[in-house]
Amino acid sequence: MPEENLTAVFGGTFDPVHTGHIGLADYLLKTGRASRVVFLPAPHPPHKPGLTPAPFADRAAMLRAAIAGRPGMSVSEIEAERPGPSYTVDTLDVLKKRHPAERFVWMIGSDSLNQLHLWYEAERLVRENRFLSYPRPGDEADLDLLKSVWPPELFAKLRDGILTGAPEFDTSSTAVRQRLSEQGADACRDLLPGPVLNYIKEHKLYPQRNGE
Repeated sequence: MPEENLTAVFGGTFDPVHTGHIGLADYLLKTGRASRVVFLPAPHPPHKPGLTPAPFADRAAMLRAAIAGRPGMSVSEIEAERPGPSYTVDTLDVLKKRHPAERFVWMIGSDSLNQLHLWYEAERLVRENRFLSYPRPGDEADLDLLKSVWPPELFAKLRDGILTGAPEFDTSSTAVRQRLSEQGADACRDLLPGPVLNYIKEHKLYPQRNGE
């Protein structure tokens, strides 16, 4: 049975949301790791300063299209309410104040787990919150690194949050954008939920470099 009132918060740029994101959310719900999954698109991702993402409104709309008709999934635009970078510790503080009866666990990829000690107010973030990390092919969790940069009790907390047996989705938003740019939207049917593909085509997002 799912943990009662446990919401998995899936933050990211979602530029664009792809089948791996949705597949992971499905896995969390079907295996009872969470009772709900809320997607939080970041308007100003602090960990990707060189990235100029698609407009926030379009990324949020694509998320809503991707999860339409999927019980237990929702989209929150809470991070768009604050100016400046979207820091995870601040977002979780706001969520806990707004929803005191719920419990939250933050989802990150194994690549982000390896960099988590560099995040804003990292020690308070981990001490006060729960994390689940999912496998990113070719960039697995580095336990030796984690053990060297975290206090023992926080290392154990993060280690215990590593999802074992979770499916690996061999795609990324970066790879999707590259294929969109090189081959066009129709070449991404295997990487994007149908409604997201239709949204991209309708709103002419991520145009091919040759203009076709």
